[in-house]
Amino acid sequence: MDMNTNTAQETATTVADSFLKSLSLLEQAHRRLHDVVKDDLERSGERNLTGVQALLIYEIGEDETPASALRARGAFAGTSLSYNVKKLQEGGYLNQVRSKVDKRTVHLSLTERGLKVRKRVESLFDKQAVALEPTASVRHDDLNHLNKTVSRLERFWSDQIRYRL
Repeated sequence: MDMNTNTAQETATTVADSFLKSLSLLEQAHRRLHDVVKDDLERSGERNLTGVQALLIYEIGEDETPASALRARGAFAGTSLSYNVKKLQEGGYLNQVRSKVDKRTVHLSLTERGLKVRKRVESLFDKQAVALEPTASVRHDDLNHLNKTVSRLERFWSDQIRYRL
């Protein structure tokens, strides 16, 4: 085996190992985010929501949002979205209304209770953003690099599906 072939194999192994480690870290970070949000809500006395549901409330925002927009953002799977929207409506956190123009379209909006939770999550994110650099040594450039890399991964995976690669 010549030197170039050996180097190419080592590089491929290094990329594969790093890729698998990244997948694991992304999943762990995602789960931990749910835990942090849930913990913060519980500390404020809100014990009826999961971290997923609180993040869904945050994503819906302060204005009316079509459920399809949440699916398109890729943050929530279809079944999970339907289940959580139902639970949030039953809990008094949001309203859902069918479009008069297109009966297949459902519009979501937060109730006062939902808006209160959204403000709580927003406040948590603001507090954490300020604490990132002094507490975790995570700088603005680090986050920009992370965002660029994760965006490239997402585009890579979308292309895998779209072009059946």
